[in-house]
Amino acid sequence: MNYRAVGNRCAVDLSSLALPLSEREALIKLKRLGFKTLEVDLVALARQCIKTSRYRRGAKASEAPGVVDCSSFVKWLYGQRGIWLPRRSIQQRELGESVTRDNVIAGDLVFVKGAIDWYNHDPRDGVGHVGIATGDGTIVHAADPEAGVVETPFSRFVGESKLRGIRRYIPVGIKVVTLETPSNRGVETSDDVRWIVLQLLPR
Repeated sequence: MNYRAVGNRCAVDLSSLALPLSEREALIKLKRLGFKTLEVDLVALARQCIKTSRYRRGAKASEAPGVVDCSSFVKWLYGQRGIWLPRRSIQQRELGESVTRDNVIAGDLVFVKGAIDWYNHDPRDGVGHVGIATGDGTIVHAADPEAGVVETPFSRFVGESKLRGIRRYIPVGIKVVTLETPSNRGVETSDDVRWIVLQLLPR
């Protein structure tokens, strides 16, 4: 799994880098270079925005978390984890692993029909809204100007026929760490970390 960095943060699946040393040894070497590992709880972060973030349709991604709409909200959340997502909900649904509603876990994004839907070819498959699953049977989402960011029961969020897909960006069973990159190191994707570590090994 290759992740695209967001600012000075990048999520990394160390097991996918095919390094000739253990993940622990790789992290030790990275820390000596000034990299830091960050603990980011997506659900806790989302809940912190309830009653604090304001909703505005078409909010700029740079305004988050103070001002958000549904897709800029989840884009910001994943950015804190070091995972780049595109701006629009229809684009976000194109990435990640497809998940059934019976297998939803915390951190999955749930896409539903909205007031104004984006679609590629079939308007019946349009996406107009997105939220993040908590793992507690609820969805946190930027709802509207009056409510702001709220937590809603999953069944009410998807209704009887609004579900348009569920996506998972961090596979189950894979340890994905969030690295904060030192200012003197350029990391655009998680694959860059592989080459940084390899440069440190004896030749």
